[in-house]
Amino acid sequence: MHNLKRFLTLCAAVAAGVLSACVVKDNVPPPPPMKPKEEQVKTVEPTKPATETSAKPAEGAEDPLIAKGRELYNANACAGCHGDKGQGVLPNAPKFTDAAWQQKEKDEEMIASFKGAKAAQGMPAFKGGNGTDEEHKALVAYIRFLGKPAGK
Repeated sequence: MHNLKRFLTLCAAVAAGVLSACVVKDNVPPPPPMKPKEEQVKTVEPTKPATETSAKPAEGAEDPLIAKGRELYNANACAGCHGDKGQGVLPNAPKFTDAAWQQKEKDEEMIASFKGAKAAQGMPAFKGGNGTDEEHKALVAYIRFLGKPAGK
């Protein structure tokens, strides 16, 4: 009988401990506010020596349209699927560095994708389908830039 009392006391103590962990306290502070989407996802490109063959031109030397496209690409998490250098990360995501893909894909097809034409294949619409023509042109310019061999 003594062992049964000891066992029941132990079970009660364990149950009380488990239940007390589940109780929500009123004085728990709320989690910190989330940062705006632009601050949450930023792709930082590592600097490379100029002698590396894969090095792209410095951002300052870029065409302004390409620079705007790079900014939009990084701010909208395109790299999550397509890679920070366009190398493709997910199986369904085109590799922008692939010369064959660059040759077959028309600018109009890319813009249609940005507007949501490939949503069924997993490509989300850029800005919910509300991107401007200028933003679309900039993204196309940057994607074409990613497909060019280094130094060209």
